Amino acid sequence: MVKKAIHYNVIQNILQHYECPDTCKAECCRNGRVHIFEHEFNLLKENDHERTKDIRSDVLYPALYIMNNPCSFLNQTNRCDTYKRRPTVCGMYPFKVNNSGTSLGLQPCPLGFMIIKDISSWATDTISKAEIPAAEKVEKLMQWEISLESYAIEASEFHSRESLQEMQIPYDELEMLSMFLLSKNALKKVPDISDVQEKHCSI
Repeated sequence: MVKKAIHYNVIQNILQHYECPDTCKAECCRNGRVHIFEHEFNLLKENDHERTKDIRSDVLYPALYIMNNPCSFLNQTNRCDTYKRRPTVCGMYPFKVNNSGTSLGLQPCPLGFMIIKDISSWATDTISKAEIPAAEKVEKLMQWEISLESYAIEASEFHSRESLQEMQIPYDELEMLSMFLLSKNALKKVPDISDVQEKHCSI
C-alpha cells in the first residue's frame, strides 16, 4: 500500500537507467538517517539477527525503526550485503518522501544529479518546442540553466553539506519522466545507419 502511494514501481523504472558512479562512496548509507518499516525490520532480523541488534524504534515515529550509521549492512567495499531485501527508503533513494503528499524530493547526490541533468534536458527540450512567446521561452530556459548550475554546486559539495536542496518532482510527472528516459535510452540502442551499412559492406 505504501509503495503504491509513493509510486515505488515508477521510481524503479526510472532508476533502472542509472548506476551509482565510481565516485560514490555510499554516503547515503554511511551518514544518512535510514528509517524502515516494522515488517522490513523483522525481515532483516530473520536473515541476520546480529546486524539488526542496534536498530531501534524511532521515538518520534513509533511505527518506524531507525538504523544507526554507518548502516550495519554496508560492507567494506561500500556495497549493500542485503541489496535484494533492502528497505523501501533505500530502494527509492535518491528520491525521498516528503510531507507534501503530492511530490517527491530528489537529492543531488552523484546519482541524483545525473537524474537532475536528464530532467533538465527533458524540460528544456519541451520548452524549446513549445509554442509560447520567444521572450517567455528564453526566460524559462534561463531559469533551468540557473537551476542546473545550482544543483551542480550542491552535488559537488554533497559529501560535506549537512543539508541539501532537493528538487521537488510532482507525482504526476514521474510517469512522464519514466517514459522520457525509456524513449531516450531506446534511441541510444538504435544503430546508426552508416554503421549498419559499413558492417554490411564488410561481410
